[in-house]
Amino acid sequence: LPSRVGRPPGGKMTSFTPLVLTFTLPPLRLRPHLASSRLARLTMADERGVATDSTKRSGFRFSSGGASSDGLGDSKPSSPYLPIKEGYLDGDKPDAAWALAATNFVKQGRTILSQIGETVGLLPGDPLRPPACLGLSLSNEAVKEAERRREAAGGSIDAHPVSRTLYDVGCLLLDNLFDQRPIQRFWFLEIIARIPYFSYVSMLHLYESFGWWRGPELRKVHNAEEWNELHHLLIMEALGGNAQWSDRFLGYHVAFAYYWFLIGVYLCSPRIAYQFMELLEAHAVDTYSTFVKENRERLSQLPPPAVARSYYAEGDLYYFDDFQVDRKPGSRRPACDSLLDVFENIAIDEGEHVKTMRACQDYAVLGKVVVSPHAVYSDTSSATSDEERRALWKQWAEEVNQLGGAAGPRVSFGAESSEEWPLK
Repeated sequence: LPSRVGRPPGGKMTSFTPLVLTFTLPPLRLRPHLASSRLARLTMADERGVATDSTKRSGFRFSSGGASSDGLGDSKPSSPYLPIKEGYLDGDKPDAAWALAATNFVKQGRTILSQIGETVGLLPGDPLRPPACLGLSLSNEAVKEAERRREAAGGSIDAHPVSRTLYDVGCLLLDNLFDQRPIQRFWFLEIIARIPYFSYVSMLHLYESFGWWRGPELRKVHNAEEWNELHHLLIMEALGGNAQWSDRFLGYHVAFAYYWFLIGVYLCSPRIAYQFMELLEAHAVDTYSTFVKENRERLSQLPPPAVARSYYAEGDLYYFDDFQVDRKPGSRRPACDSLLDVFENIAIDEGEHVKTMRACQDYAVLGKVVVSPHAVYSDTSSATSDEERRALWKQWAEEVNQLGGAAGPRVSFGAESSEEWPLK
């Protein structure tokens, strides 16, 4: 990305380096004042603005989460993470497909050579680059054990045999490709986790376009679910989860194939499409919960990325409430003061997705309608009779008339009122 381009200060060069750097972008770096030894000593005292000895010497001090002034980008030197563009943009503008593809080919092609150079030792690795410098780990066996305990406790999912087989194969690949690389694994999971909601919304648009069936509330919930997964993805990008070209290549192409696979499944059986996603979301709960358990102390010492604070604490929380169909809007306002809070919030989010996928299966089988919690808990929805709804409308009309004053517009209720809306 343009914001990440630039030769690392004081970077050493081998005899082969000038040739390679002619065609490559330098590796992403953590800001140089955050040496790994210093990062290991960061405590929540830094979060509260109390400088440690190391931060006093370097003139460095954490602000609350390292958020920038706009609440979106990690651009101030108080953030140890990679920057996220304002508005979450990736690219300059919409363009023709071939133009975007050509630009992306050049951008990705440069990072291929950079990764190869580091792998074979022609370019020096960067110990300050996240996520390696964060010192986080994840045990595959611990994740499997968490899944076994959940299923033994009655949390197993009665999935279609084909779905279960595909799920088991996917978990095996994750364990081998991302062993002891938890942030990269989470980035891969989140790039995949958004795809089902794209597929579901596409199919709902298709049904509605043909006049077969219309479910705008269900589309609204799926849009909110995708918005939630997008922020999980942005958090992992801020932590460096997509730094390697090979991980991005695999994630993007698996996501593309997964989208069309789910389109076909939804076309035949929406229930099975939702059930497969329930499998993945339950696995995500097990994975994130295990990660939090293994890294609790370390995570508590690190600040949250600014994009996490923007989503959980400082931004518009309407969509955050909208994907949690079993909760009243505003009833969940989680803390976001450390990286531990961030990952605990993500684990809870994935549990909410599991409940929503179960509700969608009931919708597909039993016709039990899934609607936005804002619709369920709205003021007018609590009125169960025509009289109660009319009383609410009258109350609203009186409030409008009082605000309008004597010369303002008047709201009419037919025979009960002779007031008319004056035309001006």
